[in-house]
Amino acid sequence: MKLNIHKKVLILVLGTGLATFLVLGIFTYFGGRVVEKDMSTMSDELSQNSAGYTDELLIAQLKDTLGELVESQAQFLDREMSITREDAEMLADAMTFIMSHPEYYPSKSLPDPRTDTVRNAEPYIIYAPDIRDKITPAIQQEVALAANIKDVLSELIKNYATYHATAFVGSKTGWYICTRLTETEVDFTKPITFSHERIYEFDPRKRPWYLNAKKANASVLSDLYHTIESGGYNQIGASAPFYDAAGNFAGVVGLDYSSEDFYNWVNKNVTQNEYCNFVLNRHGEILFMTHAQGIFDETIKDLRDCGEEDLSAAARKMLDGESGIVFVTVGDKNFYLAFAPMPESKWSFGLLVPEAQVLSASQATRNYFINEVAELERQLDDKYAYVQYMAVGIPVALLMILFLLGTNLSRRFVKPINELSDGVREIAAGNLDKKLDIRTGDEIEHLAACFNAMTAELKAYMANLTKETAEKERIATELDVATEIQRGMLPKDFPTRDDFEILATMTPAKEVGGDFYDFYMLDETHVAITVADVSGKGIPAALFMVISKTVLNNFAASFYQSNGLAPVVEAANEKLCANNDAMMFVTAFVGVLDLESGEFTFVNAGHNPPVIYHAAENRCDFLDVKKNFVMGPMDGIPFVEQKINFNAGDLIFIYTDGVTEALNVANEEYLPDRLIKFMNSTDCRADLNSLLKAVRLDVAAHVGEAEQSDDITMFALRFKGGNKS
Repeated sequence: MKLNIHKKVLILVLGTGLATFLVLGIFTYFGGRVVEKDMSTMSDELSQNSAGYTDELLIAQLKDTLGELVESQAQFLDREMSITREDAEMLADAMTFIMSHPEYYPSKSLPDPRTDTVRNAEPYIIYAPDIRDKITPAIQQEVALAANIKDVLSELIKNYATYHATAFVGSKTGWYICTRLTETEVDFTKPITFSHERIYEFDPRKRPWYLNAKKANASVLSDLYHTIESGGYNQIGASAPFYDAAGNFAGVVGLDYSSEDFYNWVNKNVTQNEYCNFVLNRHGEILFMTHAQGIFDETIKDLRDCGEEDLSAAARKMLDGESGIVFVTVGDKNFYLAFAPMPESKWSFGLLVPEAQVLSASQATRNYFINEVAELERQLDDKYAYVQYMAVGIPVALLMILFLLGTNLSRRFVKPINELSDGVREIAAGNLDKKLDIRTGDEIEHLAACFNAMTAELKAYMANLTKETAEKERIATELDVATEIQRGMLPKDFPTRDDFEILATMTPAKEVGGDFYDFYMLDETHVAITVADVSGKGIPAALFMVISKTVLNNFAASFYQSNGLAPVVEAANEKLCANNDAMMFVTAFVGVLDLESGEFTFVNAGHNPPVIYHAAENRCDFLDVKKNFVMGPMDGIPFVEQKINFNAGDLIFIYTDGVTEALNVANEEYLPDRLIKFMNSTDCRADLNSLLKAVRLDVAAHVGEAEQSDDITMFALRFKGGNKS
């Protein structure tokens, strides 16, 4: 008897299924008996062996955690000391500038606690005993000039509002200018109480911070030293020398704060009484130690000589700048000691954790693991019994299902073959719109898809061509709109005023670019300017340009007057870093010109140094700018604020790297040397339109027939003169 495809498929499915179930049933029964026996033995071994392994793993993980914790705390403490040193160096630079340029500063006075009331955070003056009653006119003049540092001291001390902090200047002639925060909750109206010793016997030249900085002739970090105030406390901080106009040593400036505040920070993350944080200085002395009592002998001056061999060895490693975790014995107790270096201060940070506490956590985990394995064994026994019951019923049910599925499968197998034959005949007759809807998931469906693709390719090609043409036209239109929007955001109306003149141009390399410039009045006497270059080109750069311009404008307008320019740039950088997943960045030159005094305050965030034209000398040179990081990719970065003074007719020319890096056909850059040479050869006293046009023509002459490689932005500001005091 001949069988058709339908019956052949049905017999094949049922026969294969029945044979498979018989073989699986035999193996399941005998295999289950073996597994049940082995499972009992293996669960016992697993609970014991794995518990021991868990102990080792947990202790290793705890050690890693302690190491990471200690390194992070050491790095934070070291960074705090580094910031204090940087603040001292900044204060020394400011004091050196004041003492070197008396022509820029008026005479000022400071309260004397002998006769005046001094309030919290208010700068005051004290004289050493050897000059207090014989102050010469020269000393008076020197103090009147040095008093100009009081604003810097007042602003700087606010950064330490959570500490009992002091910022001070000590002269080699014996005078001492100081501002103090006597409370961490600062009340600036509260008078300060001075001891008799502080007012009449204090000599800054004998203090450790003065002697150390003078000897090193550089900024230094101090170990603990004691104040001479009544009820005084130990201080820690940094100091740095400053110099006079001739470059000679003139004195020492410094910052310090209470070791109690530093101690509290060391302790703030210690939540268990058995833990002990401590800091070891470069001489092996314990500077700070947590509330854990009785761990170290308080009479020990050098931990390397403590008498405990393993603890002494660990102390030597700490003083050698190493990091690690070691097992030590202190008295009759065992500890794990984790330590890490503090490179800035040459100290080392350590954390002692009792061994018993580590082992208690390990034992709890061990007991938990053993109980969980026992529970797992019980659940497996229940599951195995259930599986045995199911092993009998499921094959019977599956055989019935296979019969139904086999019948349906055989019919479904034959049906698409018939549909394919009918469809091919219709396509062969010329109907190219015919689609074969066969979904079998096998070669028959693939064959049907090939027939469908054959008829659709020509029609799809025509449709795609029309669509692509329309898409290109849409993109071109959107780029034109984006170009107009970007141009609309850049200032076009340049004011005509008697006190300053301003002009700028921006030529993008593509339809839209990442360069931008901006200027606006902060008030009637201060004009703010910005020239910036966003990384990349095109639409992404244009979008980041809009954000950068808006952020800088908003922060400058909101708190430049109260905080200065560097905080404005820092706040703008923090804002740009938020959600900057694309890691775009912007170089920027931001400045504020005082139209009355001619003082120009600026911050350079990774931008090209501008060109300064000195009208009195008819000479151009590059502005000396500090190296700051770019804005956008990294938060928490400090920016340096600088100042210069403009005289009438002086001019600043700011540009982006599209000028100095413009390429000709030989891939040669225009370069800063050619720019400064051209600026010195042209007439910088001409109107700004002529000046910018001349620079643009010189760049074009260099580029020649080459395509513009980057956005080109040029910005010029001329100070015409104000009412200087």
